[in-house]
Amino acid sequence: MVPVEVDVAAAYSGLMTGRPDGRAEPFVIAAGSTRRENAMLPFKLLADDSAGLLSVCEFVLPGWASGPVLHSHDDIDEGFFVVSGRLEFQIDDRRTAAGAGDFAWVPRGTAHTFACASDQPVRVLALATPGGIEHLFADQWQYLNEVSGTPDPAVLDEIGRRHGAPTLGPPITATNHPTT
Repeated sequence: MVPVEVDVAAAYSGLMTGRPDGRAEPFVIAAGSTRRENAMLPFKLLADDSAGLLSVCEFVLPGWASGPVLHSHDDIDEGFFVVSGRLEFQIDDRRTAAGAGDFAWVPRGTAHTFACASDQPVRVLALATPGGIEHLFADQWQYLNEVSGTPDPAVLDEIGRRHGAPTLGPPITATNHPTT
């Protein structure tokens, strides 16, 4: 392994006097606010804010609601921190429940989806690295706001494929759902 030299003084001076590294100036974003309008989820940090390194969003699923279709990402790793409530993940062929304070890591190429595993809402902070997943959510939002009637799953799959996130199967329902 080759050691990497870091000029700590230069790194800290960038934080204080500007961002020659392409990152946004430090900021605090209010609860309920988003850095990207017209996306399906409220994004707290965009790829443009982090020089492409990271995107961060939050979401709330109502009680017993299903999340996305089973899918994977060609070039993005995702992490999910459960802030409150209970979320059931399907990661490849395995189902795992996660409660408040739990964290799930989903490396690129891994099939995954999730569903709320309670009658109470679940709140999740999601991380994507490298950043840029907000573009997928913006394209989905645009299509869903333009379509009349039921969205076409083939169109949603095509949007996902353009962003390296092909559909691999349907959404799930939590295994402890009262009607399953």
